[in-house]
Amino acid sequence: MDNEEQLKLEYATLMEQYKAAREEINALLDSSRQMVGLTFTVISLFIGVSAFVEAQMPIAYLILPFFLYGLTWVQLRHILLMRRASVYIAKTVAPRVREILQALSPGSSLDAGHILDWEERWQSPGERRGGLWLLPVLGAGYGLPLFAALLSLGAYFLLTPAVSPLGWVLIAANLVGLIYSFILGFLIEFRHFT
Repeated sequence: MDNEEQLKLEYATLMEQYKAAREEINALLDSSRQMVGLTFTVISLFIGVSAFVEAQMPIAYLILPFFLYGLTWVQLRHILLMRRASVYIAKTVAPRVREILQALSPGSSLDAGHILDWEERWQSPGERRGGLWLLPVLGAGYGLPLFAALLSLGAYFLLTPAVSPLGWVLIAANLVGLIYSFILGFLIEFRHFT
């Protein structure tokens, strides 16, 4: 097998890897969208039974956020996996495809710099500007469950005149969950955290 045939074979293999990575990213996006729907379902169910919860078990307002943190973490996991696939394309597949295209057309004025550059230019967290102003928009998928968790905590404080010792433990655990989720979301959206 000569050099040109080897390059064509490697090119075909790289393009299959690219397609597989993009399909994985699209599947993760679909899963992420389903998680948003699930979040709305959980919130709706809780609102539907909140009259019972308010009268019988206000501590449930401190327990619900843990389910919402779980949804948040699943969303953040999807984002991390998408970023990892994007980094693989940007750092491994795309540069080698460009090299192969240049090698297959040696006297050509072909500029391959823009080929497969979506992940490098538009997906990269480094390209994002706007700081905290964009966090609600960029983090809407995982911010919605966090906002619902905050509302649940607020409802507990509004409905409970005296906090029990178990309540204080759950409040502390909720604060840890909120802070962890917020910091992780910020790092994932605005830093090169993969």
